[in-house]
Amino acid sequence: MDKWMKNNNFNKILALALGIILWTIVHVDTAPTYQTTVNTESKTIENVKVEIEGFDSENYVLTKDVDSVRMEVRGKKSDLTYKFSDAYRVWLDLKDVKPGDNTLPLMYSTPSGVTLDDMVPNQVNVHIEARTTKSFPVSLNITGEPAAGYEVGSPVIDPVSVEVTLPASDLGRVAKVQGKVELEGQNETFSEKRLKLFALDSKGNELEDAVIEPSTVAVEVPVTLPSKTLPLDISFTGSLPGSLVLSRVTPEQDMVTVYGSAETLKTLSSYEAVLDLSAIKNAGTEQMKLELKPPEGTGRIEPAAMTVAVSAAEITQRTLSAIPIKLEGVSSGLTARVIDPGSATMDLTLSGAPTLLDQLDQDSISVVADVVGLTAGVYDITLQVSLPRFITLENAASQLVAKVELVAPAAPAATAVPDSSPIPTPTPEPSAEPASGDETLVEPTPEHTTEIIEETPTPTHIPPETAEPTPPASGNNADSTGGT
Repeated sequence: MDKWMKNNNFNKILALALGIILWTIVHVDTAPTYQTTVNTESKTIENVKVEIEGFDSENYVLTKDVDSVRMEVRGKKSDLTYKFSDAYRVWLDLKDVKPGDNTLPLMYSTPSGVTLDDMVPNQVNVHIEARTTKSFPVSLNITGEPAAGYEVGSPVIDPVSVEVTLPASDLGRVAKVQGKVELEGQNETFSEKRLKLFALDSKGNELEDAVIEPSTVAVEVPVTLPSKTLPLDISFTGSLPGSLVLSRVTPEQDMVTVYGSAETLKTLSSYEAVLDLSAIKNAGTEQMKLELKPPEGTGRIEPAAMTVAVSAAEITQRTLSAIPIKLEGVSSGLTARVIDPGSATMDLTLSGAPTLLDQLDQDSISVVADVVGLTAGVYDITLQVSLPRFITLENAASQLVAKVELVAPAAPAATAVPDSSPIPTPTPEPSAEPASGDETLVEPTPEHTTEIIEETPTPTHIPPETAEPTPPASGNNADSTGGT
């Protein structure tokens, strides 16, 4: 041993080994303390949302003055770097909180290895109030003008009312529940299945906390041209084969709707469609398609086409006798009578389908002599014959004429009026003889006599039986054609 101790190289090696051992012991004991101090850092997490727990949102309304907080946390760099911000939670426990005003502390949690240094704010002022629900009708705020000439009809809303829930203190502020519809330039019906609704106060401001159920509605706002429903009249072009006549024309509907400007529609009283008969070749009933075109100046017509049942039959004839001639248009103060024919009736031979001719009677035919505007005299009047549809007058080209006499009433004969003037009394000359007690009758002399001559009246009126008849005025014969 002494030998090794005296060896210088051995001593050097031993000292080096002891030094290494001491260095290792020192550094192993102090390393954890040094590492913790160096690697601990702080971090700020902004806008951590305040969550609500234990709150009955169906029956109560919550108002709070804090929605999010700022958290100051501390931890190892590795923990702070790799922990997501959503691992930090802040919440408000309202499980046992009663309605009213309350100031409550905020609860929090942090990831493992991270501690909270500070939270701003760390408490919240809350106001809890019971909810109240009330039903309101849904209205629309329609803005903008539709395309030129178009009109806005009555909106259809489904459902027509909704329920609004708010604190009792706010529910009274609700003036209406409304959706907004923009129609600028619209030329067709506006339709929206989910139109959002808003609760508004009397000034038109939205009450954002209002809960509306349902929150959307289906809306349809008609945007159309003005329309007018007109009776359908069918006229004909082309012709049937010589032996056929029409017996019935039956369209699917007898009214059509025309759309156009209000000014144009005012001028329309009916709609005339034209049916081409040249396509019919045989007796019987055919279904024909009738195209309907909008009248000039209008937008469209509904329907644009329809089916028409057209029936044709072989032509036959029938004569109706003793159809009375009616006088029309006789001026006031005149009397009129038909003098030719003397019976004041006509026999008419008519053509048409057998089924239609069988239905005819005197009430279905009108023969009229129109003397409107004529004065007293005798006139040849062209008769006007009105017949049911699809019935024609045989030899319609020849006019039917009746002779009509218009007579003015006779003036009353003049009566002589006696002279009602008083008869003058002669005044006697005064006598030269003195008056005696006896009365003296004075005899009138010729110069004192007044002759009364009864005047014979002169006739001033020629009795009707001696009066010359008034000749008929020339150029006043009525010239009217008979209707068919």
